[in-house]
Amino acid sequence: MTKSLFTNVRAVMHREWKRMIERPIYLFSSVFVMIFSYVFFLTFFSEGLPKSMAVGVVDHDNSYVSRTFIRNIEADPQIGTVTHFSNYNEARDAMQRGNIYAFFMVDKDFERKLMSSQQPDFTYYVNDAYLVPGSLIYKELTYIGKLGSAFVQKTMLEMRGTTDESTLMGLLQPISVDTHLLANPYTNYGVYLINMLLPGILQMLILLMTVFSIGYELKMRTTPQWLQTANGSFFAALTGKLLPYTLLFSLLGIIGNLVLYRYMHFPMNGSLVRLSFTTIVYVIAYQAIGIFCIGLLPVLREAISLVAVYAILGVSYTGFTFPVEAMPYGAQIFQHLFPVRFYFKIYVNEALNGAPFHYSAIYLVAITAFFLLPLLVYKRLKSAVIKLNYPSK
Repeated sequence: MTKSLFTNVRAVMHREWKRMIERPIYLFSSVFVMIFSYVFFLTFFSEGLPKSMAVGVVDHDNSYVSRTFIRNIEADPQIGTVTHFSNYNEARDAMQRGNIYAFFMVDKDFERKLMSSQQPDFTYYVNDAYLVPGSLIYKELTYIGKLGSAFVQKTMLEMRGTTDESTLMGLLQPISVDTHLLANPYTNYGVYLINMLLPGILQMLILLMTVFSIGYELKMRTTPQWLQTANGSFFAALTGKLLPYTLLFSLLGIIGNLVLYRYMHFPMNGSLVRLSFTTIVYVIAYQAIGIFCIGLLPVLREAISLVAVYAILGVSYTGFTFPVEAMPYGAQIFQHLFPVRFYFKIYVNEALNGAPFHYSAIYLVAITAFFLLPLLVYKRLKSAVIKLNYPSK
Protein backbone atom coordinates (compact mmCIF):
# COMPACT_ATOMS: atom_id res chain seq x y z
CA MET A 1 0.00 0.00 0.00
CA THR A 2 2.85 2.35 0.84
CA LYS A 3 4.48 1.62 -2.50
CA SER A 4 1.20 2.29 -4.28
CA LEU A 5 0.78 5.60 -2.43
CA PHE A 6 4.31 6.64 -3.32
CA THR A 7 3.71 5.76 -6.98
CA ASN A 8 0.47 7.78 -7.05
CA VAL A 9 2.08 10.79 -5.39
CA ARG A 10 5.00 10.67 -7.82
CA ALA A 11 2.60 10.52 -10.79
CA VAL A 12 0.71 13.59 -9.58
CA MET A 13 3.99 15.41 -8.92
CA HIS A 14 5.08 14.68 -12.49
CA ARG A 15 1.76 16.05 -13.76
CA GLU A 16 2.13 19.20 -11.66
CA TRP A 17 5.71 19.85 -12.78
CA LYS A 18 4.55 19.47 -16.36
CA ARG A 19 1.68 21.93 -15.80
CA MET A 20 4.10 24.42 -14.24
CA ILE A 21 6.43 24.23 -17.23
CA GLU A 22 3.59 24.44 -19.75
CA ARG A 23 2.22 27.52 -17.99
CA PRO A 24 5.21 29.83 -17.30
CA ILE A 25 3.04 31.99 -15.05
CA TYR A 26 3.42 29.26 -12.41
CA LEU A 27 7.20 29.51 -12.36
CA PHE A 28 7.13 33.28 -12.85
CA SER A 29 4.89 33.77 -9.81
CA SER A 30 6.81 31.31 -7.68
CA VAL A 31 10.43 32.01 -8.56
CA PHE A 32 10.86 35.36 -10.28
CA VAL A 33 8.86 37.37 -7.74
CA MET A 34 10.93 35.97 -4.87
CA ILE A 35 14.26 36.46 -6.64
CA PHE A 36 13.26 39.98 -7.65
CA SER A 37 12.34 40.73 -4.03
CA TYR A 38 15.76 39.62 -2.80
CA VAL A 39 17.62 41.63 -5.44
CA PHE A 40 15.42 44.70 -5.04
CA PHE A 41 15.48 44.94 -1.24
CA LEU A 42 19.16 44.06 -0.89
CA THR A 43 19.97 46.79 -3.40
CA PHE A 44 17.47 49.27 -2.01
CA PHE A 45 18.74 48.93 1.57
CA SER A 46 22.41 48.45 0.71
CA GLU A 47 23.39 51.61 2.63
CA GLY A 48 21.94 50.24 5.86
CA LEU A 49 20.52 53.61 6.94
CA PRO A 50 19.19 56.59 4.96
CA LYS A 51 21.93 59.10 4.24
CA SER A 52 22.24 62.58 2.77
CA MET A 53 18.82 63.67 4.01
CA ALA A 54 18.15 67.32 3.19
CA VAL A 55 17.58 69.80 6.01
CA GLY A 56 17.26 73.56 6.21
CA VAL A 57 18.57 76.32 8.49
CA VAL A 58 17.39 79.77 9.44
CA ASP A 59 20.45 81.52 10.90
CA HIS A 60 19.35 84.80 12.49
CA ASP A 61 22.76 85.30 14.14
CA ASN A 62 25.20 84.61 11.27
CA SER A 63 28.12 84.67 13.69
CA TYR A 64 31.31 82.63 13.86
CA VAL A 65 29.79 80.30 16.46
CA SER A 66 26.52 79.77 14.56
CA ARG A 67 28.38 79.11 11.31
CA THR A 68 30.63 76.59 13.09
CA PHE A 69 27.54 74.93 14.50
CA ILE A 70 26.01 74.64 11.02
CA ARG A 71 29.25 73.22 9.58
CA ASN A 72 29.17 70.48 12.22
CA ILE A 73 25.67 69.57 11.11
CA GLU A 74 26.71 69.54 7.44
CA ALA A 75 29.55 67.15 8.32
CA ASP A 76 27.12 64.55 9.67
CA PRO A 77 26.97 61.62 7.16
CA GLN A 78 23.23 61.15 7.56
CA ILE A 79 22.48 64.79 6.82
CA GLY A 80 23.04 65.96 3.26
CA THR A 81 22.49 69.42 1.85
CA VAL A 82 21.80 72.17 4.38
CA THR A 83 19.71 74.81 2.61
CA HIS A 84 19.68 78.33 4.06
CA PHE A 85 16.38 80.19 4.43
CA SER A 86 15.78 83.76 5.48
CA ASN A 87 12.84 83.10 7.80
CA TYR A 88 10.62 80.48 9.40
CA ASN A 89 7.85 80.67 6.78
CA GLU A 90 10.22 79.90 3.89
CA ALA A 91 11.68 76.90 5.71
CA ARG A 92 8.25 75.60 6.74
CA ASP A 93 6.99 75.92 3.16
CA ALA A 94 10.00 73.96 1.85
CA MET A 95 9.34 71.21 4.40
CA GLN A 96 5.67 71.02 3.44
CA ARG A 97 6.64 70.66 -0.22
CA GLY A 98 8.92 67.76 0.70
CA ASN A 99 12.18 69.52 -0.25
CA ILE A 100 13.62 69.07 3.26
CA TYR A 101 12.86 66.69 6.12
CA ALA A 102 13.66 69.17 8.90
CA PHE A 103 14.98 72.65 9.59
CA PHE A 104 16.53 74.39 12.57
CA MET A 105 16.62 77.98 13.70
CA VAL A 106 19.51 79.79 15.38
CA ASP A 107 18.62 82.62 17.76
CA LYS A 108 19.59 86.16 16.76
CA ASP A 109 21.96 86.72 19.70
CA PHE A 110 23.24 83.15 19.77
CA GLU A 111 26.97 83.96 20.10
CA ARG A 112 26.53 86.93 22.47
CA LYS A 113 24.33 84.96 24.84
CA LEU A 114 26.80 82.07 24.88
CA MET A 115 29.70 84.34 25.71
CA SER A 116 27.73 86.00 28.51
CA SER A 117 26.68 82.65 30.06
CA GLN A 118 23.08 83.07 28.99
CA GLN A 119 20.99 80.40 27.31
CA PRO A 120 20.43 81.02 23.57
CA ASP A 121 17.70 79.28 21.60
CA PHE A 122 18.44 76.51 19.12
CA THR A 123 15.12 75.23 17.74
CA TYR A 124 14.53 72.46 15.23
CA TYR A 125 11.41 71.28 13.46
CA VAL A 126 11.16 67.74 12.10
CA ASN A 127 8.61 66.43 9.60
CA ASP A 128 7.59 63.23 11.38
CA ALA A 129 5.14 62.34 8.62
CA TYR A 130 8.20 60.52 7.24
CA LEU A 131 8.79 58.51 10.38
CA VAL A 132 12.17 56.92 9.58
CA PRO A 133 14.07 59.95 8.20
CA GLY A 134 12.29 62.21 10.69
CA SER A 135 13.34 60.07 13.66
CA LEU A 136 16.93 59.76 12.41
CA ILE A 137 17.30 63.50 11.82
CA TYR A 138 15.76 64.25 15.22
CA LYS A 139 18.28 61.91 16.83
CA GLU A 140 21.22 63.45 14.96
CA LEU A 141 20.21 67.06 15.64
CA THR A 142 19.69 66.28 19.32
CA TYR A 143 23.11 64.63 19.48
CA ILE A 144 24.79 67.53 17.69
CA GLY A 145 23.00 69.97 19.99
CA LYS A 146 24.35 68.17 23.05
CA LEU A 147 27.86 68.09 21.60
CA GLY A 148 27.66 71.79 20.87
CA SER A 149 26.47 72.56 24.37
CA ALA A 150 29.27 70.46 25.84
CA PHE A 151 31.84 72.22 23.65
CA VAL A 152 30.63 75.66 24.75
CA GLN A 153 30.63 74.64 28.41
CA LYS A 154 34.15 73.25 28.06
CA THR A 155 35.35 76.48 26.45
CA MET A 156 33.78 78.60 29.19
CA LEU A 157 35.33 76.45 31.95
CA GLU A 158 38.75 76.66 30.31
CA MET A 159 38.42 80.46 30.11
CA ARG A 160 37.77 80.43 33.87
CA GLY A 161 40.95 78.46 34.53
CA THR A 162 39.71 74.85 34.68
CA THR A 163 42.07 73.02 32.36
CA ASP A 164 42.45 69.55 33.89
CA GLU A 165 40.83 67.04 31.49
CA SER A 166 39.42 64.72 34.15
CA THR A 167 37.95 67.66 36.07
CA LEU A 168 36.40 69.03 32.89
CA MET A 169 34.82 65.66 32.01
CA GLY A 170 33.50 65.30 35.56
CA LEU A 171 31.77 68.67 35.30
CA LEU A 172 30.49 68.16 31.75
CA GLN A 173 29.37 64.54 32.20
CA PRO A 174 28.89 63.67 35.89
CA ILE A 175 27.62 60.18 34.98
CA SER A 176 29.59 58.03 32.54
CA VAL A 177 27.13 56.29 30.22
CA ASP A 178 28.41 53.08 28.58
CA THR A 179 26.02 51.99 25.81
CA HIS A 180 26.09 48.63 23.99
CA LEU A 181 23.88 47.92 20.98
CA LEU A 182 23.05 44.20 20.81
CA ALA A 183 21.71 42.00 17.97
CA ASN A 184 21.98 44.76 15.34
CA PRO A 185 25.02 46.74 16.56
CA TYR A 186 25.43 48.71 13.34
CA THR A 187 21.78 49.83 13.48
CA ASN A 188 21.43 48.60 9.93
CA TYR A 189 17.92 49.34 8.71
CA GLY A 190 18.33 46.73 5.97
CA VAL A 191 18.92 43.97 8.52
CA TYR A 192 15.84 45.13 10.40
CA LEU A 193 13.47 45.45 7.45
CA ILE A 194 14.62 42.82 4.94
CA ASN A 195 14.22 40.04 7.48
CA MET A 196 10.62 41.14 7.93
CA LEU A 197 9.69 41.79 4.30
CA LEU A 198 11.10 38.68 2.62
CA PRO A 199 9.39 36.05 4.83
CA GLY A 200 6.24 38.17 4.52
CA ILE A 201 6.43 38.02 0.72
CA LEU A 202 7.23 34.29 0.88
CA GLN A 203 4.15 33.51 2.98
CA MET A 204 1.94 35.42 0.56
CA LEU A 205 3.32 33.54 -2.45
CA ILE A 206 2.88 30.18 -0.70
CA LEU A 207 -0.73 30.96 0.17
CA LEU A 208 -1.60 32.26 -3.28
CA MET A 209 0.04 29.38 -5.15
CA THR A 210 -1.50 26.74 -2.86
CA VAL A 211 -4.98 28.16 -3.29
CA PHE A 212 -4.52 28.78 -7.01
CA SER A 213 -3.15 25.31 -7.81
CA ILE A 214 -6.16 23.60 -6.21
CA GLY A 215 -8.76 26.25 -7.03
CA TYR A 216 -7.78 26.31 -10.69
CA GLU A 217 -8.47 22.56 -10.97
CA LEU A 218 -11.91 23.17 -9.46
CA LYS A 219 -12.63 26.16 -11.67
CA MET A 220 -11.56 24.44 -14.92
CA ARG A 221 -13.30 21.20 -13.85
CA THR A 222 -10.15 19.14 -14.41
CA THR A 223 -10.37 17.40 -11.04
CA PRO A 224 -11.37 14.04 -12.62
CA GLN A 225 -8.07 13.93 -14.53
CA TRP A 226 -6.23 15.04 -11.39
CA LEU A 227 -7.78 12.25 -9.32
CA GLN A 228 -7.31 9.72 -12.10
CA THR A 229 -3.57 10.42 -12.08
CA ALA A 230 -3.59 9.42 -8.40
CA ASN A 231 -5.73 6.33 -9.08
CA GLY A 232 -8.66 7.91 -7.23
CA SER A 233 -6.73 8.62 -4.02
CA PHE A 234 -7.55 12.15 -2.90
CA PHE A 235 -4.75 12.14 -0.31
CA ALA A 236 -2.18 11.17 -2.97
CA ALA A 237 -3.62 13.75 -5.39
CA LEU A 238 -3.40 16.54 -2.80
CA THR A 239 0.08 15.55 -1.59
CA GLY A 240 1.48 15.14 -5.10
CA LYS A 241 0.08 18.51 -6.20
CA LEU A 242 1.61 20.47 -3.32
CA LEU A 243 4.97 18.71 -2.94
CA PRO A 244 6.55 20.48 -5.96
CA TYR A 245 5.68 23.81 -4.36
CA THR A 246 6.99 22.60 -0.99
CA LEU A 247 10.32 21.79 -2.60
CA LEU A 248 10.36 24.99 -4.64
CA PHE A 249 9.54 27.42 -1.82
CA SER A 250 11.77 25.59 0.67
CA LEU A 251 14.66 25.85 -1.78
CA LEU A 252 13.98 29.55 -2.32
CA GLY A 253 13.86 30.12 1.44
CA ILE A 254 17.09 28.22 2.12
CA ILE A 255 18.94 29.93 -0.74
CA GLY A 256 17.66 33.25 0.61
CA ASN A 257 19.08 32.42 4.04
CA LEU A 258 22.45 31.57 2.50
CA VAL A 259 22.47 34.85 0.57
CA LEU A 260 21.59 36.93 3.65
CA TYR A 261 23.77 35.24 6.25
CA ARG A 262 26.72 33.97 4.22
CA TYR A 263 27.06 36.29 1.23
CA MET A 264 25.64 39.54 2.68
CA HIS A 265 26.96 38.76 6.19
CA PHE A 266 23.78 39.64 8.03
CA PRO A 267 24.05 38.85 11.76
CA MET A 268 23.86 35.10 12.45
CA ASN A 269 24.70 34.37 16.07
CA GLY A 270 22.95 30.99 16.16
CA SER A 271 22.52 28.05 13.83
CA LEU A 272 21.80 28.63 10.15
CA VAL A 273 20.84 24.95 9.85
CA ARG A 274 18.12 25.31 12.49
CA LEU A 275 16.81 28.49 10.88
CA SER A 276 16.72 26.78 7.47
CA PHE A 277 14.86 23.82 8.96
CA THR A 278 12.39 26.28 10.46
CA THR A 279 11.95 27.78 6.97
CA ILE A 280 10.88 24.37 5.62
CA VAL A 281 8.39 23.95 8.48
CA TYR A 282 7.20 27.50 7.81
CA VAL A 283 6.54 26.66 4.13
CA ILE A 284 4.51 23.54 4.99
CA ALA A 285 2.52 25.44 7.65
CA TYR A 286 1.40 28.05 5.12
CA GLN A 287 0.54 25.37 2.61
CA ALA A 288 -1.67 23.83 5.28
CA ILE A 289 -3.35 27.20 5.79
CA GLY A 290 -3.83 27.50 2.02
CA ILE A 291 -5.54 24.08 1.96
CA PHE A 292 -7.75 25.18 4.84
CA CYS A 293 -8.79 28.37 3.01
CA ILE A 294 -9.62 26.66 -0.31
CA GLY A 295 -11.44 23.93 1.61
CA LEU A 296 -13.42 26.49 3.58
CA LEU A 297 -14.24 28.51 0.45
CA PRO A 298 -13.86 26.17 -2.56
CA VAL A 299 -14.26 29.05 -5.02
CA LEU A 300 -11.01 30.40 -6.44
CA ARG A 301 -11.71 34.13 -6.35
CA GLU A 302 -13.12 33.99 -2.81
CA ALA A 303 -10.25 31.90 -1.46
CA ILE A 304 -7.68 34.17 -3.14
CA SER A 305 -9.28 37.20 -1.46
CA LEU A 306 -9.26 35.45 1.90
CA VAL A 307 -5.58 34.48 1.83
CA ALA A 308 -4.55 37.93 0.56
CA VAL A 309 -6.19 39.64 3.56
CA TYR A 310 -4.81 36.98 5.90
CA ALA A 311 -1.25 37.43 4.59
CA ILE A 312 -1.36 41.22 4.98
CA LEU A 313 -2.64 40.91 8.55
CA GLY A 314 0.13 38.42 9.29
CA VAL A 315 2.86 40.95 8.49
CA SER A 316 1.26 43.36 10.97
CA TYR A 317 1.71 40.78 13.73
CA THR A 318 5.42 40.12 13.20
CA GLY A 319 6.24 42.55 15.98
CA PHE A 320 8.84 44.41 13.92
CA THR A 321 6.79 47.38 12.77
CA PHE A 322 4.93 47.69 16.08
CA PRO A 323 5.49 45.64 19.26
CA VAL A 324 2.71 43.09 19.70
CA GLU A 325 3.06 43.47 23.47
CA ALA A 326 2.10 47.15 23.12
CA MET A 327 -1.13 46.32 21.27
CA PRO A 328 -4.48 46.17 23.09
CA TYR A 329 -4.96 42.81 24.78
CA GLY A 330 -7.81 41.91 22.46
CA ALA A 331 -5.57 42.44 19.44
CA GLN A 332 -2.69 40.49 20.99
CA ILE A 333 -4.79 37.32 21.04
CA PHE A 334 -4.82 37.18 17.23
CA GLN A 335 -1.01 36.89 17.03
CA HIS A 336 -1.39 33.13 17.55
CA LEU A 337 -3.23 32.81 14.22
CA PHE A 338 -0.13 33.61 12.14
CA PRO A 339 2.91 31.30 11.75
CA VAL A 340 4.97 34.30 10.61
CA ARG A 341 4.79 35.63 14.19
CA PHE A 342 6.42 32.48 15.57
CA TYR A 343 8.91 32.39 12.71
CA PHE A 344 10.15 35.84 13.64
CA LYS A 345 10.48 34.80 17.26
CA ILE A 346 12.76 31.97 16.13
CA TYR A 347 14.63 34.29 13.76
CA VAL A 348 15.35 36.77 16.56
CA ASN A 349 16.49 33.99 18.91
CA GLU A 350 18.68 32.25 16.34
CA ALA A 351 20.10 35.00 14.13
CA LEU A 352 20.17 38.05 16.38
CA ASN A 353 20.39 36.79 19.96
CA GLY A 354 22.15 33.44 19.45
CA ALA A 355 19.92 31.91 22.13
CA PRO A 356 19.91 28.15 22.89
CA PHE A 357 17.43 26.10 20.86
CA HIS A 358 15.11 25.39 23.80
CA TYR A 359 14.16 29.08 23.73
CA SER A 360 12.72 28.55 20.25
CA ALA A 361 11.33 25.03 20.61
CA ILE A 362 7.88 26.18 21.75
CA TYR A 363 7.59 28.47 18.70
CA LEU A 364 8.56 25.64 16.35
CA VAL A 365 5.85 23.46 17.92
CA ALA A 366 3.38 26.32 17.43
CA ILE A 367 4.21 26.48 13.71
CA THR A 368 3.82 22.71 13.28
CA ALA A 369 0.38 22.92 14.94
CA PHE A 370 -0.88 24.57 11.74
CA PHE A 371 -0.24 21.26 9.94
CA LEU A 372 -3.52 20.04 11.46
CA LEU A 373 -5.70 22.67 9.80
CA PRO A 374 -6.39 20.66 6.59
CA LEU A 375 -8.05 17.96 8.71
CA LEU A 376 -10.83 20.44 9.53
CA VAL A 377 -11.80 20.84 5.87
CA TYR A 378 -10.56 17.54 4.40
CA LYS A 379 -14.02 16.04 3.81
CA ARG A 380 -15.42 19.32 2.48
CA LEU A 381 -12.55 19.79 0.01
CA LYS A 382 -12.65 16.14 -1.03
CA SER A 383 -16.38 16.46 -1.73
CA ALA A 384 -15.80 19.60 -3.82
CA VAL A 385 -13.08 17.85 -5.84
CA ILE A 386 -14.97 14.60 -6.43
CA LYS A 387 -18.41 16.10 -7.03
CA LEU A 388 -17.12 19.13 -8.96
CA ASN A 389 -18.97 21.31 -6.49
CA TYR A 390 -17.96 24.60 -8.10
CA PRO A 391 -20.36 27.35 -9.26
CA SER A 392 -20.82 27.48 -13.01
CA LYS A 393 -19.83 30.58 -14.94
